[in-house]
Amino acid sequence: MVLPRLRFVATAAVVSALATSACGPLAPVTTNAATTTQANTTTSTVRIGKAVRGDLTGVAAFTAQIQTKGQVAIIPSVSAALTKFDVDVGSKVRAGDTLAELDHADLDEQVLAAQAAQATAEAKLAELKAGPKPEVLAAAQANSNAAAARVKALQSARDNADISTLDQRVKDDQAALQAAQAAMQPDAQAVAQADAAVQAAQTKLNDIQSDPTKSKDQNAVNAAKSDLQKAQDAATKARQPTGSQAAVTQAQNELQVAQQEQLLARLSTTAFDLDEARALQDAAQAQLNLANAPASPEELQAAQAQVEEAFAQAELARARAKDATIVAPITGVVAEIKAQVGSTVGPSAAIMTLIPPDMQVVVQVDESQVSLLQVGQSANLTVDSFPRDAFGGTVKAIAPVLDPRTRTAAVQVDVPDPQGKLKPGMFAQMAIQLGQHQATLMVPSESVLKLGSPDPSAPPQLVVFTVTSGRVHRQPVTLGLSDGKNIEILQGLQEGTDVVLNPRPDFLEGELISAS
Repeated sequence: MVLPRLRFVATAAVVSALATSACGPLAPVTTNAATTTQANTTTSTVRIGKAVRGDLTGVAAFTAQIQTKGQVAIIPSVSAALTKFDVDVGSKVRAGDTLAELDHADLDEQVLAAQAAQATAEAKLAELKAGPKPEVLAAAQANSNAAAARVKALQSARDNADISTLDQRVKDDQAALQAAQAAMQPDAQAVAQADAAVQAAQTKLNDIQSDPTKSKDQNAVNAAKSDLQKAQDAATKARQPTGSQAAVTQAQNELQVAQQEQLLARLSTTAFDLDEARALQDAAQAQLNLANAPASPEELQAAQAQVEEAFAQAELARARAKDATIVAPITGVVAEIKAQVGSTVGPSAAIMTLIPPDMQVVVQVDESQVSLLQVGQSANLTVDSFPRDAFGGTVKAIAPVLDPRTRTAAVQVDVPDPQGKLKPGMFAQMAIQLGQHQATLMVPSESVLKLGSPDPSAPPQLVVFTVTSGRVHRQPVTLGLSDGKNIEILQGLQEGTDVVLNPRPDFLEGELISAS
């Protein structure tokens, strides 16, 4: 950003001598020492005036850009859908006004859940403080009685169990399963015998058919064939299993049932099972004793801590639900809206921007004038958009360091704008009142030049050129207030000294001049 440069404008009341010599139209130069002097030279023609005393009101003038005093990004504290905007760009809001609303259905449910957890924790604490309830004692006593009855039943079963009968049943069912499985395979001996019978019948038929005499006996041939067929049918039948898969499945189920009953009978009579039942009886008795005992200080303290934690969670849930209604943190103006209704927003991005109602101006002041400015000085501003309105401001801050490149210091001027007329980016003409000095030594502003020092290592000098016996002399000065027309001399000149009003940077020390 290009920063405004300082200039001086204002009015000054000066004594009549300054009005007639230094500030007013210049009369023809005479040899009178109290007025303008005619130098005896033809080298240079200049206008000459005097350093005089008078009243001077200093004003520093700037052309500056109106700025906001910062901006505030409105960022939701919770993630939810944006359901409504209550403002538009340009809306003026006060701190606490509603800006936007988020969907709070889920947040309301979280509040209810947190409140329920708080109520549960409080009820538990109240129960501990009240002592054991009759129904709790009754339940604990019932559990203890049931555990004792189980121990007694197991002990009786262990004493009276008929394990041998169950063992024999398992053996019988195992044998039945083996027989059913064996019936699914052919009897090898029966198959061998049937095959041998088939072979014998075949041999007999072959013998009859090969004998010329017997082959003619048709009855003998038919009988041999019938015997062969019967033998083959017997062999086929011998190869077919006598059992079925259904019989095998039934045998397996009966064996499984018998084994389970055997296992249950053995477990019910083991010392382990009985010991487990006795342990449960002891635990039930301990619960009964605990139910009869009052709550310990440690238990009460833990319950109290749970109540406090539940309360904190409920407060957090209520705060989150409240955050679904977004309010203005400051009084200001809506500068920008960045989200759309229906979108999901959250802490990761701003949904709008607010700017404060009051504006500010920041200007760069030359190092020679910084000492004239003070925090609290008044400023007057005008803008082209409102030519009939005047705006007031106050010097708020002066930078403690200079910009090493420009040798200037930043000065901040606060500008109240209760009617909201000023807009960021407007250009304003601003004048800062620097104060008034009475009977102070001054010269016309045009008579002061800023020149390089004779010592190259030294900073530039503010100088005037004095006139003595028609010759000019370079004179460093220290400046004070200025009203744009005249400038105060704090050091370097005496009242009545002749000075060149239109000096040139190339004046030579002792150069002869002639006055106009």
